[in-house]
Amino acid sequence: MPRVSVVIPCYNQGAFVDEAVNSVLDQTWQDFEIIVVNDGSTDPFTVNHLQQLNFPKTRVLHTGNQGLASARNNGIREAQGEYILPLDADDRISPTYLEQAVRVLDADPEVGIVYCKAQLFGDVATEWLLPEFSLQRILLDNIIFCTAFFRKNDWEAVGGFDPAMVYGWEDYDFWLSLLEMNREVFQIKEILFYYRVAADSMVRARPRQHKVETFARIFRKHQDLYAQNIEVWVDKLLDVGEPYHQAVLLPEGGKAEDHPDWVRKVDPGVRRLQFDLASQVQKPAFVFRPADRQVILRVNAVSLAEPTGTEVPFTHTADFSREGILFFCTSDPLLQLTLPEQSRTGGSQHLIIEVEYLAFGQDCIPLLGNLLKEQMTMPDESFVSVAAPSQPASWSFKLKWFLKALSYRLSPARRRNYRMLK
Repeated sequence: MPRVSVVIPCYNQGAFVDEAVNSVLDQTWQDFEIIVVNDGSTDPFTVNHLQQLNFPKTRVLHTGNQGLASARNNGIREAQGEYILPLDADDRISPTYLEQAVRVLDADPEVGIVYCKAQLFGDVATEWLLPEFSLQRILLDNIIFCTAFFRKNDWEAVGGFDPAMVYGWEDYDFWLSLLEMNREVFQIKEILFYYRVAADSMVRARPRQHKVETFARIFRKHQDLYAQNIEVWVDKLLDVGEPYHQAVLLPEGGKAEDHPDWVRKVDPGVRRLQFDLASQVQKPAFVFRPADRQVILRVNAVSLAEPTGTEVPFTHTADFSREGILFFCTSDPLLQLTLPEQSRTGGSQHLIIEVEYLAFGQDCIPLLGNLLKEQMTMPDESFVSVAAPSQPASWSFKLKWFLKALSYRLSPARRRNYRMLK
């Protein structure tokens, strides 16, 4: 029997599954099997492709659509390997991952989780920087991705992945269950896992209520573990902030709660956001809120997806702009978009917005300071109002005004003794 079983759930990802399978077949350590779980795929290409899938050491398990947690459980239940590695159908691994992980698991029976460093690819290409593992850190947030090794016996002992985790975090819940068994965690200090980032995958933000329901379930299941380490949460409550911000696209007059699929996570750097307009294709006007607080950014492109590639005109509510950089002093920045007529009569149904986020909130202040240093000497005007200048002013004067206005708006937050959880 194989020592390792690689379980690949697949739901409508037939275009990528060959790449995932081949990354396993290319391993330097070959004592493995691959189980692809067709979790009730509906698109014809994936259905046909998985029916004909023919790779060495690979079998396909066909089920109805039951969700990611159940798909993994279904594959692991059929697995013959001592060690299990989940791998999503659109990701891939490096050739030595199995060899290095098996060596660690064989050497120490107390180790229950083995993972590595990771690289993002696709719409974003950079190392996936996660904190070093510690019990304290993982009690605050999931810092181990799903493609980590564990023992099948441990999976059986904790009852597998929880199918009730319908909003995600099923892997987080599973890792906490293994930690409750006093399993140790080992990280291989090498990039051996590649996580695909698409416009509608990692960048999509979960609605707040889904987060609340999911974490409440996790806390109830693992309340003894949290109670034994309560000081971690007490410390975090004193000074905590959301590690990312949210952007959202809305039809004119729409509400964010009615369009959860159009909410996106954003953070500093270039972000390429894609929105499926199929359900709203007849709407001529949209509003894009690029962040949920004060922000400095540059809009690189707003266009319909190929094959048209048509530019979409927009206006904005920035307090002022300079050389393509938009400065928003309020916590409700907006871009107003007007779709071309052809897009509403059978044209492209996908909108792409590429934004370079330079700074959010209080981080705007040091950026503004640097910009001021680069400009001409300030005029001697004494300007204290937070209202925009009513007459034409120099670029450096506008920067000075924006810095004063931003500082004024942020000062209540700076005076708080602590920040509440978002």
